[in-house]
Amino acid sequence: MGEKFKKVSIVIPVYNEAGNIIDLYNEIRNTMVKQNRDYEIIFVDDCSDDNSFKILTNIFSKDSCVQVVSLMGNQGKTVALNAGLRCVSGDIVIIIDGDGQHDPAYIPQFVSAIDEGYDVASGWKNEDAGRSRFKSIIHNNINKILGKIIGVKMKYFGAAMKAYKRELIERLELSGDLHRFVGALIYYKGINIKEIPINIRPRKSGVSNYSFGKIVGKVFLDAILVKFLTKYSKTPFRIFGPVGFLFGILGMLGIGYVAVNKYLFGISAFYDTSILIISAIGIIIGIQFIFFGLMAEMISRAYYTSEKKTSSLIRTYLKH
Repeated sequence: MGEKFKKVSIVIPVYNEAGNIIDLYNEIRNTMVKQNRDYEIIFVDDCSDDNSFKILTNIFSKDSCVQVVSLMGNQGKTVALNAGLRCVSGDIVIIIDGDGQHDPAYIPQFVSAIDEGYDVASGWKNEDAGRSRFKSIIHNNINKILGKIIGVKMKYFGAAMKAYKRELIERLELSGDLHRFVGALIYYKGINIKEIPINIRPRKSGVSNYSFGKIVGKVFLDAILVKFLTKYSKTPFRIFGPVGFLFGILGMLGIGYVAVNKYLFGISAFYDTSILIISAIGIIIGIQFIFFGLMAEMISRAYYTSEKKTSSLIRTYLKH
């Protein structure tokens, strides 16, 4: 049994969720009141076009446990999460989507997992009431492929309902659309992760901000990026260097082949012009990759020895 933590921070990114916010807030409040723990709810409005911010300010005025962050312009879910995570003060940090599809009734299970000694508790979509069987099969296979690409054994990468020890959050800086792969990003640090099966509820209001096709395309590109970040971000030369070396060797072999033909067999290099050109290009590409690797190595070292800065632009921060 691990240490029992006290305060819980719940971060909720919101974009055009006016029809879901009040019900979600009431469910979270009712759940947390029963837990006998201090808690805070941090809503992050990603410059919604509807009345989301107005509803949030009204909730804020009535509940001292609520904070509201409003971003300047629609900056995306990852940036919104970053902004909210920088405001937490709890020992345990929980992330829930603002569309109401994640049932707050699961919060005690996530909190218990951290109390048991796990560093992260990650939601696993055991059943999705709003998804067809065909899409469920596609998603399951996509997650298996992603696991192979990234090299992480997780049942599900996409579920946004997660819980973390606060010290992990303090060292986490997300960018792009990498909120989907937080579990994978920290997996390589030797951190204990517990996956908790959860049911995903259908939306009560509004429409999803994501399309199936767009997500699939982005996810695979992000998976490749995560693989690079987790294995080579601190030593990028280890990936650029070997590639450059390979191109250089192939180029040298091509030139060697032309030289052997000319000096041993008397075959003019004119007849091997295409091989000569391709070999020269290979050597040039090899040199470029090695150069890029060295530059990336220097940039990486400069980054990891400097202070990280958050990328979010906050318009309003309401806190009691």
